[in-house]
Amino acid sequence: MEQYPEPSAELNRGGLVAVLKYFGPGAIIASVTIGSGETVFASRGGALFGYALLWCFVGGGVMKFVQVYTAARFITLTGEHPIERWRYLPGPEGWVVWLLSGLTILCFPLWLSGLPMMLGGLTVWIGGLQGVPVWGDERLWGTLFAGAAIALTMVQSYGTLERMQTIIVGVLLSMILLATFASQPDWLAALYGTIVPTLPAYAPWVAERFPAIAARSPWIELGTYLGAIGGGTQDYFGYIGMLREKAWGLLGRTGDAGREGVAIATDDANVARGRRWLRAPLADTGGSFLLVVLFTLAFMILGASLLHPREVVPAGLQLLSVQAEFLTLLHPQLLYLYQFGVFTAFFGTIMGAYELYVRTTHECLRPVSQKIRAMPLAQLRPWVVGYCGVAGIAIMWSGGNPIDIVTPAALFGGVLTCGIWCLLMVWTDHRFLPPSLRMGWLLRLMNIGSGLFLTGWGIRGVADFIAGLS
Repeated sequence: MEQYPEPSAELNRGGLVAVLKYFGPGAIIASVTIGSGETVFASRGGALFGYALLWCFVGGGVMKFVQVYTAARFITLTGEHPIERWRYLPGPEGWVVWLLSGLTILCFPLWLSGLPMMLGGLTVWIGGLQGVPVWGDERLWGTLFAGAAIALTMVQSYGTLERMQTIIVGVLLSMILLATFASQPDWLAALYGTIVPTLPAYAPWVAERFPAIAARSPWIELGTYLGAIGGGTQDYFGYIGMLREKAWGLLGRTGDAGREGVAIATDDANVARGRRWLRAPLADTGGSFLLVVLFTLAFMILGASLLHPREVVPAGLQLLSVQAEFLTLLHPQLLYLYQFGVFTAFFGTIMGAYELYVRTTHECLRPVSQKIRAMPLAQLRPWVVGYCGVAGIAIMWSGGNPIDIVTPAALFGGVLTCGIWCLLMVWTDHRFLPPSLRMGWLLRLMNIGSGLFLTGWGIRGVADFIAGLS
């Protein structure tokens, strides 16, 4: 029977300040999603729909917090990634692992083609290179940035990445929150849009001014937002694996627990220690998704208050340039701060994604491949980074705008598989944890509700996307 080690003095004391030191890997998740989810898609949603869909953006952040926290909770209590347990679902052994792993890994190059292309478009705008032969091509800059991110991924340490992303998140959050209050939004409309659900519908001017956007099903458009906000399974499998760096709870244990899972001692003292350890993943995931929701609210409110009334939508090469008004409203010279902040956040997103995807691949395939299980991350890294880099650059140069490129990745990896994950965690928690350490009824209900919503919306979005291809 496994016994939990004694938690640190900070965890034993509890309290906000005491557990803040456990916020680390969550900063990477926040930063990896800020570059696309909040900066582009939240402001685009506000520009298209005003305040009406705030409920879905905030709800999406909450649902993904539930998804990630329950998995972080499980790995802290057992030392096992939940996907290790999904290998034993009824049916052919490992079928769910292969299904989710396949869908997740296929999404890698889509994100790592669309995101560098967005950064390339930002660079063209910053440098005033529109229309300049060769150097005005966002794909060229996207390729250069992808190469730089690959090189840094191969040499940097995990600690360096964590510290860098934490600083980026803090600076950008402060900047955007200040701009949000300065824009003097309609706070009553924002509150109404947050608590009263409404279905997505384009305003008449969207069809007149942006026919390509109006041609997209609103279910696909909003499904893309849901998939981008807070990230998806391509990020979360790797994030849960990153927690091994922290050795919380039973994360230090080794060995295969077999079909029945880890046997945990259920005496009162051990259960109490296990529950105190849960403060660490709660602080990390809670801090991460609090930042995600704050960024989402800020960018969507800015889009609704500044862009929607003027019928301006981030699209094409203007995916990031029109949002400069968010800060130039305060002072014209803040244009340079906006450019630096968004450039840094986007490059941090791309660089963090390569490292996350290495860990995601390792965690996804280790339950079904002894070779991958035994392979050090350093040995796997060149293969995953090479796959992401080569395929991503090839997709980038094949044509299409960045929104269209990332749409299938958002629908599959950020909505559908996230919903399935939530539902699987209900089964995993009940099947492999003793009653005294299982989720409470509220967390269980939140998992079921999140799973049904995300899976249902994912199925509808994917169906509309496939129909649009025919």
